Amino acid sequence: AIVTAGSGSFPIIAVPEGKTDPAGEAVLRTSSTAAAPTVGSRPPELSGRELRYSDLVATDAVGMGLNLDVDHVAFAANWKYDGTRFRQKEENWALFTHNIVHLADGLDLTLGLRYTNESKRLNAAFRNTNTLCPAQQAAFGGLITNPALGAIAQGLISLTCQGNQTSELDGKTLSNRLKEDEFTGTAILSYKVTPDLLVYGSYARGYKAGGFNLDASALKAPIDVTTGVPVITFAQAGGVQALANRLKFDAEINNAFEVGAKYSTGPFSLNVAGFIQRFSNFQLNTFNGTVFLVQNINACGNDLNGADSDLSNVTGSCPKDKVQAGVTSKGVEVEATIAPARNLTVQSGLTYVQTKYQDNLVGTRNGAPLDSALRLLPSQYMSNAPATTVTSSVTWTPEIGDTGFSGLFYVDGRLTSDYNTGSDKLPQKQQDGFFLLNARVGIRAPESRYSLELWAQNLTNTQYTQVSFNSPYQASTSGVPATGALLNTFPANLYPAGTQIFSSFLAEPRTYGVTLRAKF
Repeated sequence: AIVTAGSGSFPIIAVPEGKTDPAGEAVLRTSSTAAAPTVGSRPPELSGRELRYSDLVATDAVGMGLNLDVDHVAFAANWKYDGTRFRQKEENWALFTHNIVHLADGLDLTLGLRYTNESKRLNAAFRNTNTLCPAQQAAFGGLITNPALGAIAQGLISLTCQGNQTSELDGKTLSNRLKEDEFTGTAILSYKVTPDLLVYGSYARGYKAGGFNLDASALKAPIDVTTGVPVITFAQAGGVQALANRLKFDAEINNAFEVGAKYSTGPFSLNVAGFIQRFSNFQLNTFNGTVFLVQNINACGNDLNGADSDLSNVTGSCPKDKVQAGVTSKGVEVEATIAPARNLTVQSGLTYVQTKYQDNLVGTRNGAPLDSALRLLPSQYMSNAPATTVTSSVTWTPEIGDTGFSGLFYVDGRLTSDYNTGSDKLPQKQQDGFFLLNARVGIRAPESRYSLELWAQNLTNTQYTQVSFNSPYQASTSGVPATGALLNTFPANLYPAGTQIFSSFLAEPRTYGVTLRAKF
């Protein structure tokens, strides 16, 4: 914790002793090696001694003027994970039909319809022996709304009970069920203008089943304020079963429209398409640095006045009848192929697409507020969704005399514009645009009975990030220096997660090898 005395401050590490005193209070021990303050002096009675809730209250009461803010708390692990089990049973069946109707010469109507029935049952049995969590809740629960001591009380409870690792769950069970039935399908009207040119328009409705987040951390936050009143224990929330629906996420629905044309004559072909897709109940999985969040994303037809982009989990709700699709993808695609000479083929493609979250986002189809960890999503591009992608390839397979053997010379490239690699859209996870080059050279026997190829992927050894995420337990809400200067330098409203540490999965570097293929 950071203890501030007057105008000076110094760090102490409050370590739970795993015991209580005769009065039933949780006991902490402060570090005896706390750094000396840069301004003011350190109260010696707080160094290397046992610290209790009543000590904090009494010390504050006698005029020491101590304000405690969470920096970090190290705690002795006096619990173990004994094997919580989630069991899910799924049953589904479907009926479908696909038909092509010839309306006139060159005019066809394709109709497809599918009915899907999905049911899932969840049963969970919790095992946990973390008795320190209930002890911290009892000791510090009364302080969480205290202006002077609330920060450290919340920090101690949150770290000790993170992920709902608490003995209060030991032996508890919950059950839930989900039942869905959806109609999906497609309709395509196509017309062959000439033998070489086809134009079409289509509509399709897609469905991704809902389900359960098999993670106890989704039941509630260590200090849950979704009802507007702080809830600490499961008993205060009405028990584990009362929270079972929080593990559930809704089915995702996609409505897609597309128009396009396909032209092909001799050695040349060209495909052009324009499309728009709207996703309702978009399913998003995000790691926020402590737990995984599985969240549906929708939008509200009403203006939320920025309530979907603040730090609160309780503001920004929407009337159910105003909930609409939360993600839209629209763009154009162009693909061309030409064979300018025998055994030589050149292909190229361009995609420009805007895959974005809408404004005024909400979490569920009932209009519940968006989780504050996703506050940067409104009106932004989705992660790993570059606006522009250009692809090209050249293939040359020259014949080697009259032996029946042929050579292979192949190269392809992919140019990608900037995009964000984090599902929470923090700016530190931005990836600049880059170019990838791959190549292959080889020889093939007649009828490709066998072949030998030398190949290289990412030939230019381009370095880029595939996925970035918040490093576990490296929160960005505390002022790192004693004076809080870093926090003031990078305020959260201007520099989201300005003091956060990040981790990434990097893409593969240059790789190369030899491949031998044979047919039997």
